[in-house]
Amino acid sequence: MQDKLTKQLPWLLAHLIWFLVLPMAVNYFPEDTIPAVLMLMLALANPIFCAVTGLVYSLRGNTSWIFLLYPVVGWVGTIFIYFNTSAWVYALLGVFCSFLGLIFGRWAHRRKQTEAEKWIENQKSAPKARPAQTASGSDYAPRVASKTAMKNQQKAAARKAKEKAEKEEKIRQRNAPKKKKKRKGGH
Repeated sequence: MQDKLTKQLPWLLAHLIWFLVLPMAVNYFPEDTIPAVLMLMLALANPIFCAVTGLVYSLRGNTSWIFLLYPVVGWVGTIFIYFNTSAWVYALLGVFCSFLGLIFGRWAHRRKQTEAEKWIENQKSAPKARPAQTASGSDYAPRVASKTAMKNQQKAAARKAKEKAEKEEKIRQRNAPKKKKKRKGGH
């Protein structure tokens, strides 16, 4: 459990820094532009940050939905320090953008995985069954990849063998001695 928390800590810290420390930078702008800068952060920067972090988080293969709480944790402090309570709408917008980032990142991660990797991931998340007993009585049951992955592997091997045979045939034809043509007539 502690290992999961240590993996989540950088993401939580990134949200806290973005939501709590970054609004302090507004003090460096001229006083007449501070409301506009804060509104820009609320309407554009924060939802974009939430979507991008959700996307990167799920592209790395993480599937924890606790990630959706990080924008909420960041917003709770920010609303009471920098904004008023009417900014709760933007907190919901941030959570929604994080959710979209998680969904698209998960989709992209699953799409780039091979069949064998998907099978392995499904085996990890599946409940552990008792291994089947073999004829010799041992508890060893080998795992086999999915039929689709096996067929793809067989097709690739056949394609490579065909390409190799074609290449060897070309080399053999090129190196074969050339036949002399018979001349007509004459001795």
